[in-house]
Amino acid sequence: MKNCLICKSEKDISKINEIILNIPSDINLNSKLDIYYCSSCYYYYSDSNNNQDDYNNYYKNFNNYKEYVISEDKDLKCCEFLKSQLNKNNIKNVIDYGCGNSVLYNLLKSYYNDVDTYDIGMPEIEKKYDCVVISHVLEHIYDINDFISNINNVLNDDGYVYIEVPNAEFYKEFKNNGPLQEINIEHINFFSKYALNKLMLKHNFVASVIIDDYFMLNNNKYYIIRGLFKKVKNNNSFINYLEYGVNQINSLDIKVYNNLYIYCCGQFLFKILHKFKNSNIINIVDDNQCYLNKTINNIEIIDFNILESKIKENDNIFIATIISAKNIINKLKKLDIKINIYCIESNKVILLV
Repeated sequence: MKNCLICKSEKDISKINEIILNIPSDINLNSKLDIYYCSSCYYYYSDSNNNQDDYNNYYKNFNNYKEYVISEDKDLKCCEFLKSQLNKNNIKNVIDYGCGNSVLYNLLKSYYNDVDTYDIGMPEIEKKYDCVVISHVLEHIYDINDFISNINNVLNDDGYVYIEVPNAEFYKEFKNNGPLQEINIEHINFFSKYALNKLMLKHNFVASVIIDDYFMLNNNKYYIIRGLFKKVKNNNSFINYLEYGVNQINSLDIKVYNNLYIYCCGQFLFKILHKFKNSNIINIVDDNQCYLNKTINNIEIIDFNILESKIKENDNIFIATIISAKNIINKLKKLDIKINIYCIESNKVILLV
């Protein structure tokens, strides 16, 4: 038994059935299909103890998709969807990865000047693309993680991957196509939208669009998932924000104050309160009644009304907020008493005159 290809779990895997096939003697694939389900990923898959090389050799010799047209509107609907989604994303070049009969490739050429194809047995790709199209390929792939990694290598930063696969959430509607038609030696992955999205998130792709759709096959609806996923680079913005903020707080020069009130009990104070350890803090002040009568480091939190009755001339007030500082300053200036008000501007403590 192979573990779930999406989450690598073994404990969430259960074997739900097995199917024995009778296949031609020159097809070098094992004919016993064990069907598994991962309850963590809502993902079904079959395992016949073949590997990716086995499947590659099979498709080199038995690739019916180069000549076979499965549906007249399958590729047309795919192309129309891609055109509607990609035109707003500055896509300059596209590759049909696993092009089969090249019908989709020929349709895409009508809209994009730079369109290439790739299929099994072709030379390795040496350029990068704004969009990689994977239409009815992923359900055939044994090493889906290696496959997505290879796709990532030929995709430009901020590029897109379009994936179209049969929709396992609608398999009950596939009965008119023949019993177990979708479970065979070729279709070995059975995706829900959740499973497909989880797989792509694992490889740093975020879904721009992921929907249920269908095309017509023998006068029946063949249900599919259409997913357009954007490649996400490392979020250096967060790292820069974190490092910048830590440096700001570490460099904040706070002096020792006597008879000090700190106004505003919030996230900023939680990060800088330790810098007042040598000051004589009388109270922390906040107008949020949720904090009233609570303490931080044994310092009682009071509201403005209590402050008004306690504060004395020449006492110090440090405003521990940047967002609400202006409103607090205006409020304090209405007090009929001379006090020293300190706030932070440009990461420096200033005394308001």
